[in-house]
Amino acid sequence: MVRSVLFEEGSPISMLLGLPSPRPTLASKAARFLRRGWMVPSVALAFVAIAAIALHDEQRDHEAALEALARQQQMFALVLSDELVARLSAVQRDAHVVADDLAAAHDPPASLRQAYQSIEVTPAAQRLREPPPAQSLRVEAPSSDGRTVALTVPVAWLIRSSSRIERGGDVVVLVRPPGDTRWQTVSSAQRISEPLTQAVATGSETARLEPHEAVALGLPERRAVAGVITTDTGRLGPFSVAVVASASHERERWYRTRSRLLAGVLVPGGLIVAFAAVALRRQRRELELEKKLALAALIRASDERLARASRAATTGTLAMGIAHEISTPLGVIVGRAEQLEARVGTDPKAVRALHAISEQAGRISEVVRGFLDLARGGAPSLRPVDPEDVVRGALRLVEHRFLTASVLLVADMDGCLPVLSGELRLLEHALVNLLLNACEASVSGARVSLSVRGTPTTVDFLVEDRGSGIRAENIARATEPFFTTKPEGAGLGLAIAHEIVSIHRGTLSLEPRDGGGTRAYVRLPRGGDHADA
Repeated sequence: MVRSVLFEEGSPISMLLGLPSPRPTLASKAARFLRRGWMVPSVALAFVAIAAIALHDEQRDHEAALEALARQQQMFALVLSDELVARLSAVQRDAHVVADDLAAAHDPPASLRQAYQSIEVTPAAQRLREPPPAQSLRVEAPSSDGRTVALTVPVAWLIRSSSRIERGGDVVVLVRPPGDTRWQTVSSAQRISEPLTQAVATGSETARLEPHEAVALGLPERRAVAGVITTDTGRLGPFSVAVVASASHERERWYRTRSRLLAGVLVPGGLIVAFAAVALRRQRRELELEKKLALAALIRASDERLARASRAATTGTLAMGIAHEISTPLGVIVGRAEQLEARVGTDPKAVRALHAISEQAGRISEVVRGFLDLARGGAPSLRPVDPEDVVRGALRLVEHRFLTASVLLVADMDGCLPVLSGELRLLEHALVNLLLNACEASVSGARVSLSVRGTPTTVDFLVEDRGSGIRAENIARATEPFFTTKPEGAGLGLAIAHEIVSIHRGTLSLEPRDGGGTRAYVRLPRGGDHADA
């Protein structure tokens, strides 16, 4: 035999079985997240993202440090450029001094002859001159007799003081004379540097050199930064001074910081991921166990509901059978009462007795008819019901039981109560069951109170006794069919009362009373609200 089971979408059992749900809850999302094993990759990805952000910030700091180093070299280049201009001015002044001495037929001082590489005097008629020696600069000055005096100095002499700035293998100072594409060092060595030449051409005062470009200038194979200053000296033309510094220290510091950063992030991250993996496995086992326990609880609860439904169905069937069997003798009783009423004549006691028999038989017939309608699945008839009629009818039915048990019954009702909608006899029967339970739970001489209060939307019935009370664990099952704590109880009184209240759109609740006893609280909607519902 093939059996099929239909689970409602979004129900707990469908989520436990892994069935799709159109409206997943937060708990189901978390369980699915753990079940799919996304926790460990997500944690690892988070740590990778943190490491990437930290490295990005450190890279920005490194770039800022390189920029600061370049600005420092720019200041050095500016100082050296000012010194170069001063030295060129001194050479020009010395050239004019020599020219004046020659015009006066005096020889140049010995100090000047020792200071310069060469001193040349060109006659006025001779216009063509040999070019200056390699890596040298020639400064000319005319004399008053038409001759030209030329002083030759090494280009490196112009930046001689830069030797105090240069550090072994870390900083190099370069100068480029006008009209030359090569740069000269303090030691008169010539270098070609495209980044420095490009900086001069674009007017930039800083430049960056790649490792291979730094090696061409005699620096370590690391990135380098440079400060470049170009100064126009007038008749001699523009001179360019460059101070180039290796960024090897900054690079090594960045490598160390990056290593410490990666170690500080990835090592704890790896440990956390490892612990997360262990915790994830444990959580998966716990989830599987909880899933099995929840499924077992659902199955157990379903079995209990099925058992209660089966008992309720059996009870309904039995009630229908009993009601059908009662209807025949009840009709006989009513018929015999009518016959006796015609024979008793004017005896008042007999007449009252027969009236009571007929009235109670009619009441029984109405109750039986109401239960038969409910057992067949029908709804109670919605007729206006006065709560006072419900209370008076219930009090008449239980009065003799309270007198027999010597229990005092006190009723208290508001003066003006809203009208209810429903079946009078069924509501009477529900209230009778509550009052009888309170009477049976009370000892001789005790008191049971019934209070009825009206609100704008409901009518509230409260039955209180001062007996032994109800246990908290029995409250949930007190309205189940056949559940009873009394040795001779049938377990149907509260179940029937609960069913009657429910079909009238009301609620029945039980709770222990302070000081001992039980409180039964019934709330029914007023007639207009019930009709709207």
